[in-house]
Amino acid sequence: MNGTEACSSWNGIDSGEEIVISGIAGRFPDSDNMNQLRENLFNKKDLVRADHGRWKKDHPDVSNRMGIVNNLNKFDADFFGLSFDQAHTLGLETRMLLEHSYEAIIDAGINPKQLRGKNTAVIIATTISETQAKFLYEDLKMDGLNLIGCSRSTIANMISYHLDLKGPSYAIDSACSSCFYAMALGYHYIISGKCEDAIIGATQLCLYSIINLQFARLGTFIETN
Repeated sequence: MNGTEACSSWNGIDSGEEIVISGIAGRFPDSDNMNQLRENLFNKKDLVRADHGRWKKDHPDVSNRMGIVNNLNKFDADFFGLSFDQAHTLGLETRMLLEHSYEAIIDAGINPKQLRGKNTAVIIATTISETQAKFLYEDLKMDGLNLIGCSRSTIANMISYHLDLKGPSYAIDSACSSCFYAMALGYHYIISGKCEDAIIGATQLCLYSIINLQFARLGTFIETN
């Protein structure tokens, strides 16, 4: 899954200054955007299916069913002013978060150009990055771009850089509570006046069977037929 929110302060009439989620965007299994996700949930569509096109079920503990996020390899590099080489050294999570951050700003009714140079925070919740492992240990292109483009430590910085945002920018990892902690930090930054608004994002892609197997043995999967 991959999603971002645009948060900003709002002066309420009755309760004083409050924080609102003014825009939202994301991509989820069989749901390329928030509208599709809403429709699928309202229609009670099963978004998890038996599909082993991504990896082979070569171990009995590997889940039979999985949620498939579409269009992982599609990215409009020209739109973000990236060269071919730059685009192909960005991790999949970073690409998706960059796209959905832009969409969340639009959904908030804001022209992204208006945020350039603004004190806008970017806080991204992320845990395991399989893209990072692949780019650093399998794709041995030694020009340094892989290290920057796929590291979890720079995933928020990439969004700040390409959108020209000047507020606090970093990734956090507190396991299952990561996205809630990111939202709490964004709220704190805005309410304390450290920034005017914030982009809060969360990402988790499971691309290889070994991570699926680890989660299964940890007991975090509930298998359904």
